[in-house]
Amino acid sequence: MNTAKNTGKISSSYFIPRDNRPSAHIFKRIRMMPLYSFPHHKDLGNTDKANRNKYFIHLDLDAFFAQVEQRDNPKLRGKPVSVGGGEGNKGIVMTASYEARKFGVDIGMSVVDAKRLCPELISLPCYGTKYEAVLQSILYEISKLLPEDCIEQYSVDECFLDITPIAADYFKAAKLAWQIKKLIREKENLTASIGLSFNKSYAKMATKFNKPDGLTIVREENRDMIYRQPVKKMWGVGHRMEIRMHSLGIRTIGELAESDFHAIHKEFGINGVILRKIARGEDTSGIAGSDTQRVEKSFSHNHTLSNAIYESDKAEMEIKRMTEYVCRRMRAKDLIADHVGISLRYEDLGYRGDKVRLCHATNSERELFHNAMEIYRRLPQPSPLYKVRTFGIFVYDLFKVSAYNLDLFNHEHLIPYKQIDLLKDKYGENIIRMGLGNS
Repeated sequence: MNTAKNTGKISSSYFIPRDNRPSAHIFKRIRMMPLYSFPHHKDLGNTDKANRNKYFIHLDLDAFFAQVEQRDNPKLRGKPVSVGGGEGNKGIVMTASYEARKFGVDIGMSVVDAKRLCPELISLPCYGTKYEAVLQSILYEISKLLPEDCIEQYSVDECFLDITPIAADYFKAAKLAWQIKKLIREKENLTASIGLSFNKSYAKMATKFNKPDGLTIVREENRDMIYRQPVKKMWGVGHRMEIRMHSLGIRTIGELAESDFHAIHKEFGINGVILRKIARGEDTSGIAGSDTQRVEKSFSHNHTLSNAIYESDKAEMEIKRMTEYVCRRMRAKDLIADHVGISLRYEDLGYRGDKVRLCHATNSERELFHNAMEIYRRLPQPSPLYKVRTFGIFVYDLFKVSAYNLDLFNHEHLIPYKQIDLLKDKYGENIIRMGLGNS
């Protein structure tokens, strides 16, 4: 596992970087919830006041995917909408509008179950690239207010902001939070909920108090509002851990904060100790990757079809779409790949896959598509009795570059990929499609 040099803006790493620690050899690979860079284990028994004079914002776009679809289609406004479904009511709910949530529709629910709860539910497919473009537009506007190293994109609809450099107190911090909410509404016509606190974990939990379109401030002196919450509201506590905590008599975040250190360590190990520190407000982590720029190691994309297929032309079209998507992601971060692979899941749930090293690293859709098709032809071919349900593509051994179309020895095709990507960001994935066949 690489160290802090590989920690970037997206804080989804499962391992704590611990390069320059004297005791790094003791716990080299501590698996955690995705909690960015949390305090090292040697400090877990101490009271750390490093964040007492800091101000963090957690920004969460309300029902983001559904809200974007309602914004773009006025006919959907005020109606129960979910994103993530496909043809034939298949798929799962990735997000649901607040109109749908009133009926009990929730994230992770199958579309079939969601429509049982809400027969009027409008289920829409997910357009990931559109949502990513909207978030990047919002982060760009925020970057005009804050230094770049004070902004951490946490997911496709969340980010953390360290506003300490421009906010000397909670009054100025709250004023900036309202300014950001107003900016998002003016630029993208969207609402966002914000949590403001002296550490990142409290800020994230505070966001949930006044959704949608709310602002909640948690100071040291009013942390009781956090303590009163059920322990399941804790960032990182799932259903099974909740049951185990209940067996110890821990039902609220406050009870976890006041729990016995040794009992928690014995029952849950290092994860329990870290959760106890979060509950106590002793999260000392800063903006992930503020001191270094992480280079992604790999990208992958999988698509499960509503109806399994076996026709070669449909399989080729599916691989083509996935290739375009992965290449766009690489170009957005100025990356090129040295390997490409594909995977197939058949109706019998069996998996087949293979990979190949490219002649030279690239982010060209033509080259990756041709190599992906060569791999596909080597795999067991689908038939009417052996259909494919899921297609996947992955690229790895990525390198950072600053140019497009990097094949210096073949000038037959000079494709303006960057301009095409900009068109798709603005008008949608289907505004223009590449012809990737042989020419």
